[in-house]
Amino acid sequence: YSNGRIQCVFSRQIITNDTAQDVPMNGSYYLLYGRGKSPTGPSPPVLTYHGAQSIPSISDNLIEPDTASNEPIPTHPCPSSPSPSAVYRFTATSSSDCVQSSCDYFLGIRTNDNDPTYLDFMLEGSTLGWVGIGFTKTGTMEAADVLGCIVHLTSSVVSIVDDWNIAGGHYDVRDSIQNVCPHSASYSNGRIQCVFSRQIITNDTAQDVPMNGSYYLLYGRG
Repeated sequence: YSNGRIQCVFSRQIITNDTAQDVPMNGSYYLLYGRGKSPTGPSPPVLTYHGAQSIPSISDNLIEPDTASNEPIPTHPCPSSPSPSAVYRFTATSSSDCVQSSCDYFLGIRTNDNDPTYLDFMLEGSTLGWVGIGFTKTGTMEAADVLGCIVHLTSSVVSIVDDWNIAGGHYDVRDSIQNVCPHSASYSNGRIQCVFSRQIITNDTAQDVPMNGSYYLLYGRG
């Protein structure tokens, strides 16, 4: 590591003895490219959700590294951020008589001005942990698609995440494909606020609910 640049070279067996967590590299698979800031949590540090300061990308095609030629890393640009004065067509609040800045929970959803294939979201609320919005076709928590903002209290850094509520469970797991475009996130005086966008129809058919139909919304903070 020198002058802000990191370089490393390593090797791994094409087929390892870890059948549970290592992908056999003698076939075709998608490549996930990423870089990010060093986390302030566990020691030694671990690779974490990329967050707003990283540049994640997924290969457009299945790759066979042992036979494939060079491939440019694909870019999937996020839409522009909604302006601070943007009007959210759909809103939900914790109380009918509260305003956004005082509601324990506030949600706003609108179509992005520059790319109508994306929806913009604003989440805000009073919390010491997280605030989120879930989408479900069944009206239950199980197998719900969840988007949320989590504050790390030791640093006041806010992460915007794409989660999945596992079937038969009562907690979320991180979605294998993070289909969110972070715009802003802050935490101050016990209040969290974040703005992000997501495509109405993503490429994650397994864990993302298509937002071009009808579904139940799950409001939450904790």
